[in-house]
Amino acid sequence: MLDLLRAIVLGIVEGITEFLPISSTGHLVLFEHWMGISLKDDTSFWYAFTIFIQIGAIFAVIVFFREKLLSMLMPGRRVVASTPLEISAAAGIKSTIAVSAPASGEIRPGPIPAIIIGTIPVLVIGYLAQKVVAAHLENAGVIAATLGIGGVIMIVIEMVTAGSETDKIEDITLRQAIIIGCAQVLAAVFPGTSRSAATIMGGMLVGLSRKAAAEFSFFLAIPAMFAACGYSLLKLVMHHREVLTLQNILLLTAGTLVSYLVAWLVIASFMHYIRRYTFIPFGIYRIILSAFVLYFLLKK
Repeated sequence: MLDLLRAIVLGIVEGITEFLPISSTGHLVLFEHWMGISLKDDTSFWYAFTIFIQIGAIFAVIVFFREKLLSMLMPGRRVVASTPLEISAAAGIKSTIAVSAPASGEIRPGPIPAIIIGTIPVLVIGYLAQKVVAAHLENAGVIAATLGIGGVIMIVIEMVTAGSETDKIEDITLRQAIIIGCAQVLAAVFPGTSRSAATIMGGMLVGLSRKAAAEFSFFLAIPAMFAACGYSLLKLVMHHREVLTLQNILLLTAGTLVSYLVAWLVIASFMHYIRRYTFIPFGIYRIILSAFVLYFLLKK
């Protein structure tokens, strides 16, 4: 029963923190301390658990934005939203995967190629840097520092950005896709950065509106997280399959389902929120969370 409770709590934490710009890693550090489990040992079940349940969060993105994703894959398809919260996220899409050159002279590759372009840097550099990150950067001190620094940067970006030139992801230029893709690398190299924070803030810096930056961040998560989950789980099955007992498989299922349900609600609420408010509260929250992580680090 205790393990089931842990699975549910970690599923909730994953669902809430994966797509908000507040760092899922930073929260897992605290819950690792409070729950008395190891989330760093790549041979342990709970390490595999925190990776596997990300699949639930990924499917939440796919389901919530399903009409928009289908419209990007099938240009000209009519978008139909099924709930009030999905209407604003799905409406008004006329996507194309054909390369076009706007009047400014910049290339707009279309949303699907832009997602592919934005994903390449994190796949390449994340793979090459994984051993260095695991050996030197996956510790509470680095996580606390990146949480705090990221919070300050988030507040500064909100204060200095003066409007947006790109309000829809189909208008993202090749330059913007490359820069946002490079920003995503920060989350792979510096734990605690938050993948969503890096991509959203990177998007706003290069001229995307909050809405467009958030949507592009969600779509970038799909291939990046599938690749990371698939690679980590493959290593687990090949070298430590003994942890995949029937009881643990049931815990994985429960955690993934909770992660999916919570993530869907978070995405819906987040898209509603950013149409009206700034990211400054998230920046302040990151700074406070950084202080908590430092406190528990010094307490050990």
